[in-house]
Amino acid sequence: MRITNITATNVQGLRNAALAVSEPLLLVSGDNGAGKSSLLDAISMAFTGQPSRVSLKKDLGQLVNDDAKKGEAHVAYVDAAGESQTAWMMLPGGKSVVIPDAPFLPFVLEAARFAALDGKERRKVLFDLTGAGAGAAEVARRLEAKGADLAKFEKVKPLLRGGFPAAEAQAKEYAAESRGAWKAITGENYGSQKAETWEPELPPTTVTQEQIAVAAKALADLDSDLAEAQQTLGGHKANAQAAAQRQAHMAQLRDTADLLQRRQEKLGADQARVDEWTPKVAEAQRAAAGKPAHDPLACPHCQGQVLMERGQLVAFVAPEKVADPEAARRLTEYQGYLQSAQRAVANSQRDVDQSRAAAEQLATLEQQAAAVPDAKAMENAEQAITEIRQERDKARAKHQALVEAHGAIAGRDASIANAAQHHADVVAWSLIAEALAPTGIPAEILAGALDPFNELLAAQAAVATWQPVVITPEIDITYGGRLYGLLSESEKWRADTLLAIAIARLSGIRLVLLDRFDVLQPTARPQALKLLLALTRSGDLDSAVMAGTMKEPMAKVPTGIQQVWIQGGVIAEAAAEVAA
Repeated sequence: MRITNITATNVQGLRNAALAVSEPLLLVSGDNGAGKSSLLDAISMAFTGQPSRVSLKKDLGQLVNDDAKKGEAHVAYVDAAGESQTAWMMLPGGKSVVIPDAPFLPFVLEAARFAALDGKERRKVLFDLTGAGAGAAEVARRLEAKGADLAKFEKVKPLLRGGFPAAEAQAKEYAAESRGAWKAITGENYGSQKAETWEPELPPTTVTQEQIAVAAKALADLDSDLAEAQQTLGGHKANAQAAAQRQAHMAQLRDTADLLQRRQEKLGADQARVDEWTPKVAEAQRAAAGKPAHDPLACPHCQGQVLMERGQLVAFVAPEKVADPEAARRLTEYQGYLQSAQRAVANSQRDVDQSRAAAEQLATLEQQAAAVPDAKAMENAEQAITEIRQERDKARAKHQALVEAHGAIAGRDASIANAAQHHADVVAWSLIAEALAPTGIPAEILAGALDPFNELLAAQAAVATWQPVVITPEIDITYGGRLYGLLSESEKWRADTLLAIAIARLSGIRLVLLDRFDVLQPTARPQALKLLLALTRSGDLDSAVMAGTMKEPMAKVPTGIQQVWIQGGVIAEAAAEVAA
């Protein structure tokens, strides 16, 4: 990938940069804060659409230069097929056109990224980068050499299509299931050494079927005694409850019977009211209809109608029917009084009947009342149940122990064989899981692929006259034999640079961005330029951009290097004499 043009406006500290890239090695320099790193960030954002200084899209506006409202980065390049392309990103919206399908691109745009990975991530990148891998047949061959059970491997082999981790996880799951099965048989937590010689304890004595039968008979007898005692206690409790209910009912009946005298008196008073209002209603009815106060009588002699007036019979003469309006008004009132009195009589009669019935029922219950069960009898019954239950529980435990002891003897050999089989399964699956783990077969395969990778790193280091970088079998990074974490800042920069270049070459990207070369002392910087020039001239790299702080541009620039100077966020090519 060869960069041909870079255009960036208002990206972080870079206000304006418009550059036609004329050489494969672009050297960017300037004062601190001039915008050098911003230029490299602009190239990286254009290629990936991912900013390095913020992680959230809502914060993209912070990447725009303080004096502007929007920014943009455009990079024109020639791809591996020789086609001209353009990648770009707009700020703060984040709209972009990036380089597609380039998983290794971040590692050449940010040289320190590879060393920052953990061992697991680094191993995966190396697998993908080197093309290290093996088919199922090769994995089976290696497993067989380790003594693995290939029949079991067949169960996880299809998962290899998704990578070693999936197959390893399934093998671990099968091992865990076998450990669980071993525990279910033995009743103990699994231990590899314990499982090698595990046998269940032998019963202290021999148990016969006759002993089991005697224990079962004793248990059945106690169960029967317990049921009988519980039935007796239940009867006592039922009688006590019935007696309590009967006493409560008798108390209610007694209260009702005691009301008889009062209810009879009230009935008499209510009947007197009826007797009082009955003739008044009749008289009011006659007056309202214009009738005499008394109905005429039939004469015993002439059968004529007569009336008794002042002790003498006189002939009845029908008066003129003259209705009395006042009597008609009183009639409705008197009828209401009479009806109220009649209802009172009916209610009082009902209450009297209820009290009489309660007295009769009370007398019957008093004659039938049974004695309340003795509390002592219930206490004795409960005590008997407790004692029988304790004996029954002891008998049950004894019977169960005899049955288990007899079964343990009968099934002891089978338990030993089953436990041994599950232990063998644990061992077999654990072996497969360990072999499929990153430090197993994948490490063996990767180790073979690391040799050419390390050779490439060593050759690059030799060109720069630096210490060699080595990826160890444990996927650690060393520089000059020392672990990466122990290196000085300048040593880390050298190691990161060698790794980024190697990734760029192996991935086919053939592009690197290197920031902060000023971490190297001035006498060591030509070594980095020498390495990049050699690789760009040989075609191993298409483009390299290296940035760092310098007091002033280089006075003489070797052929193959384009030098630019950034000041105040503006980029311009530096005029310099070309070295021979």
